[in-house]
Amino acid sequence: MLIKKWMSRSVITVEKDASLVDVSNLFHRKIISMVPVVSNGKPIGIVTDGDIKKASPSEATSLDIYELMSLVRTIPIERVMSSPVVTVPCDHTVDEAAAMMLSKNISGMPVMGRNGTMEGIITKSDIFRCLVSFTGVANKGQVFAFKINDRPGIVHTLIDIIRENRGRLGSIMTSYDDTDEGFRKIFIHTFGLASGLFDPVVGKLGQAADMIYAADQATGRRILF
Repeated sequence: MLIKKWMSRSVITVEKDASLVDVSNLFHRKIISMVPVVSNGKPIGIVTDGDIKKASPSEATSLDIYELMSLVRTIPIERVMSSPVVTVPCDHTVDEAAAMMLSKNISGMPVMGRNGTMEGIITKSDIFRCLVSFTGVANKGQVFAFKINDRPGIVHTLIDIIRENRGRLGSIMTSYDDTDEGFRKIFIHTFGLASGLFDPVVGKLGQAADMIYAADQATGRRILF
């Protein structure tokens, strides 16, 4: 899940001397929510649609529309942008980028190549696309969630039950968050399981491990334990 496989490569940028109204118009024309601010081709900041809204004059002002537009044109985007800009190297993974965005409370960041040039930008939308692709949820299959003892062999047992019933493995995800010591959560995404086999498979899986929930996305059937 390398970032360079999921980032947006056609990056729209603005120069640091662009005005607030220039960038605002750009956001409306291109239907974007974030743009890097560059100087000599290097990113020095980033501006989001939220920054634009916060920096724009309030409708409660006594200025008329012409005075407002004149004021907005005098505000350089350099005064509005967030700086220094948070960037991520192109050889990092999507999950590393997601962790950085979460810890920094940002919605995207420029992706930098080894030579220091900006190769793209990765946003929350790119993270979502990657998640949907790797979980296999687009296949409208099944999801089985477990809380299991963290010991070798148990995951293999669960997968065998699914395969014995003609289910195909989409992805396996694991988490140690919100679990007791010695336990972990497992999320198995499958597809190809016949709808009539869903309940029998759930019964067999429940005998092998402590289930949290099961969902058949094709039929909308969901079971919470």
